[in-house]
Amino acid sequence: MNAPARGTVLIVEDSSESAALLVELVEGEGFAVEVCGTAAEALDAFQRIRPVAVLLDWGLPDNPGPEVCRTIRGLDSAVPIVFVSGRNDETSMARALEAGADDYVPKPVRPGELMARLEAHLRRVAALRNGSHEPAGVAPKARNAQIGLVEVDLIAREVRKAGRPVKIGPLEFKLLEYLLANAGAAVSRDQILSEVYGYEADISSERVDVLVRRLRSKLGEGETGELIAAVPGYGYRLDRRAGR
Repeated sequence: MNAPARGTVLIVEDSSESAALLVELVEGEGFAVEVCGTAAEALDAFQRIRPVAVLLDWGLPDNPGPEVCRTIRGLDSAVPIVFVSGRNDETSMARALEAGADDYVPKPVRPGELMARLEAHLRRVAALRNGSHEPAGVAPKARNAQIGLVEVDLIAREVRKAGRPVKIGPLEFKLLEYLLANAGAAVSRDQILSEVYGYEADISSERVDVLVRRLRSKLGEGETGELIAAVPGYGYRLDRRAGR
């Protein structure tokens, strides 16, 4: 029997009970699934089937989830990787994003929320891989943006600081892109959740704060000035004057 047209989601989960719940949920949305219980199986399956997305547990018997994530990200810079984990602390979330994950969903999973996030990431990747274009009559987007010592190539999705490459994850780049589009204006945490994550859900604003901290760290704010300024009680603002 042919796999569903929507492609295959790789589920990396060593708990049979948790895996069964995810399989039921994902298959119900029209995807095929491949389930792996170890890191070694997951990496072999990823290269064999090239899934459209990966749902990844943290605690695997042979290697921690972040290491698996980092390896997969090295093989494919765009495939959506979503952690589905029993860990709900800030440190774990930060480590997952640092390893290249696009999102982090703590257990117990809320099915509607998980699928909304996954669908949003799939839409983003489809637009990227298919070369989406602006509607007729809309001026094309500038290729490069410069803030202080930081240069962003919006087409190649590359970042350089003082001429040296800066490696940032897909979600971190999307945040930077959104802040650049609104440079000088304050944007709320709710706006970032909606525009960067691509969905609206009743989740903690800590998710935004963690992502901003990761991006700040990689851009080396201490050297270039405060590129991303906090707006107390509201959100963040990209300072167009930083580092000048």
